[in-house]
Amino acid sequence: MKKQYYSNPFFDRDIENRRVSSTISANDVLIISFQHKFYFFQEKERKKLALFPLELFNQISINSSFLGVQKDKKIWTAELTETNVKSVSEILKGGRFYDIRDLADQLANEQAALLAYALGINKWHQITRFCGVCGTDTKSWENGHSRKCKKPECSKVFYPQISPAIIVLIEYRPKKGKPLCLLNKRKIDSGYMCSTFAGFVEIGESLEDAVAREMKEEVNVDVINLCYVDSQPWSFSSSLMMGFVAEVAHTIFEVDGEEIKDAAWFSAKEIDQLVLKNELILSKPDSIARFLIETWVANNLN
Repeated sequence: MKKQYYSNPFFDRDIENRRVSSTISANDVLIISFQHKFYFFQEKERKKLALFPLELFNQISINSSFLGVQKDKKIWTAELTETNVKSVSEILKGGRFYDIRDLADQLANEQAALLAYALGINKWHQITRFCGVCGTDTKSWENGHSRKCKKPECSKVFYPQISPAIIVLIEYRPKKGKPLCLLNKRKIDSGYMCSTFAGFVEIGESLEDAVAREMKEEVNVDVINLCYVDSQPWSFSSSLMMGFVAEVAHTIFEVDGEEIKDAAWFSAKEIDQLVLKNELILSKPDSIARFLIETWVANNLN
């Protein structure tokens, strides 16, 4: 099984050190982001992730979050404000902030996974600045892996939460003839852009319930023979994407006209040929949607 982009099960998150207050050492490095973009140095035609000594940022008031250990270095991350950026402008030379999705074709999976992890933590801190119980300010806690209400009478502790989502490739396998898959499509200048179908899991639903409901809502089909394929962390929407392939008994469908404007059935050969002609653009290569489509095409091309 291919390891999904933005996923790295071998990164040492060093969970035991989250509750330990330790002095900053020379091995502590900081990954910084601003407006959810990360800072890279430009080295000729290559971009190199900036790992700043954490002590360089002691002069400004930032709350950094401990991510884990890599090659004996303790890695931290922080989201800077405009004021912070101005304060350390002398340090920020020779590079710029980049959206990690724009660098997906240049980053090794391990580095992309680390940055997606950092992105998720930094975004969570921004939206959890106030206590959901009493409204008081919260403070970073457990080295950035929780936030605690500053009001002593409350002291509620909050932990990062993610939104589970399902992403589904729908297929039809006739008794005779070639298998088909149903793709969401939209018109672009050169042809069509296509992807799979997705939706968030609601309270009180299993993953299978969510697959059945979303496919009924979006394209009015009843799915059978659900098969779990793989999952992918997706920090861009604080989600965990869980990929499925699901069958239908016939090819009749109806788009909802809101989330899904158009859809069409394709054979594996059609997808392969249209992609080669640049008449069909699939989901971005870093997405599990692209993985589901390419895996289905490879399995059904012959």
